[in-house]
Amino acid sequence: MKTMFKSIFTFFLLISFFSCTEQKDKHIVVSQSVEKDCFYSFDEAATKVFWAAYKTEDKLKVVGQFKDLKTDRADQKFSSLEALVNGINFSINSASSASGDEIRDLSLKDYFFQLFTENFEINGSLAEMSEGVVVAGIDVFGVQKNIKLTYSLEEEMLKMKGTLSLQEIGAVKAYNSIHQKCFDLHKGKTWDDVDVIIEVPILKDCK
Repeated sequence: MKTMFKSIFTFFLLISFFSCTEQKDKHIVVSQSVEKDCFYSFDEAATKVFWAAYKTEDKLKVVGQFKDLKTDRADQKFSSLEALVNGINFSINSASSASGDEIRDLSLKDYFFQLFTENFEINGSLAEMSEGVVVAGIDVFGVQKNIKLTYSLEEEMLKMKGTLSLQEIGAVKAYNSIHQKCFDLHKGKTWDDVDVIIEVPILKDCK
């Protein structure tokens, strides 16, 4: 008799255990989130392109921003950030550069930017994004020069940064011109390297 009661108790205990397990598994399935389809675009008007150059032996920084930028992907949506960026073509009007000093901006326009590219147009494209790096190719008087940019996405803001050597990309004439023009102001030292910083507000639409 004791053996019978023991078997019955064990049977109900097993039923109770498997019943709880089933409910738990069902709860896990219900709580799984459903992936959403997202589309990516960017605000071209709010995109900012900065440059930073250096002067004097102390390497004092001068920062400017190109106010006029155009791309071939404005008002378009893509299935991923990579699809949005990869192969994008852009055009920057270097005459729109503003550094907060009108005299400096005029000197840069006349003694640097007009010798940097034709008609004050910096035309180029971005290559494929890979492992935190994207290469920007720009046209310097008919010759494509590549600039390596690192990138990161923080709070829907795509940031790209890189440094170019004016000598290496073939902008020797432009460099020599601004160096001579500002020789005294720069105390005889105009640095060859220029930093490029790009900030792109990313718009994400998920359904």
